[in-house]
Amino acid sequence: MKAFTKRILAILMTGCMLVTASCSKSKEEESPSETVSDSTTEIEFVTNPDEPDLGAYTTSALGTKLYYEPENVSHELMLALEKYFITFAERDFETYKECVHPEYIKEMNEFLEAEHGYDIETSFNSQCDNLSVNAGGDFRVSRIRAELPEEINPAVCLDYLNEFFETESFYETINNSADALHHLVFYVMSDADGEETLLISEFEIVFAEIDGKYYTFG
Repeated sequence: MKAFTKRILAILMTGCMLVTASCSKSKEEESPSETVSDSTTEIEFVTNPDEPDLGAYTTSALGTKLYYEPENVSHELMLALEKYFITFAERDFETYKECVHPEYIKEMNEFLEAEHGYDIETSFNSQCDNLSVNAGGDFRVSRIRAELPEEINPAVCLDYLNEFFETESFYETINNSADALHHLVFYVMSDADGEETLLISEFEIVFAEIDGKYYTFG
């Protein structure tokens, strides 16, 4: 288990994070914090003295705490990851389609229709239901951490789709059309009525960067 997961679970067990968003904000404002800067994008990072083991984070415009190392993961990529997961919290299928690679949507729609008799929107709604159950009800995305995997290999994360899409290498199809591929390990925490839950732990994800936009697969 990754260190971040252990730290989060330890905090959850002590109840330190089972507070409302407003109380948490007030507590942080009253406490001194260490500030560092991402010199490339002028993003400020702070460390909450009550959660020092979690490390530094920056807060997005939507209020999500983003934990990442700017030298490894760009702020724009973190915002793409945030946007993607917020679509599940808000059950926003139209925005979800903006986050997912068009080739994946096309191929997955064909596979689901042929094998299961439903489309990707039905699959999306099912994912929303599952995440809501795991979060304990309607939720918002409260924290996201992303880091590089021990082995960066986006082909492994994409070529498992070959058997579903009847292609020799889905990875090659995507790689040939992308400006860059980004392979990450991520964690997501959710907040339902002021109680935070570790919703997703230590999962891998790939984003294709095309003309300054980011698209994922799933």
